[in-house]
Amino acid sequence: SGIAAPTGRETGLRAPGDFGLDPLGFKTGDPDKYARLEAQEIANGRLAMWAAAGLLVQGCTTHQGGIENLMQSLSDNAF
Repeated sequence: SGIAAPTGRETGLRAPGDFGLDPLGFKTGDPDKYARLEAQEIANGRLAMWAAAGLLVQGCTTHQGGIENLMQSLSDNAF
């Protein structure tokens, strides 16, 4: 039991990643609006994954973190 209980997925009672956590009550309103918010959340999650991958590649190539590279660019007037 707990918030990450995997029950319900095999029977189709819940969607992937849906653990019933809705503190702001988005599911109780308009279903079309909730579907739009759900699609936006997926799109923003994918964008965040690309951003994280970019930070990892940048760190592997320059051996500095994202903030260090930003400060270096600002001090070099590289913009």
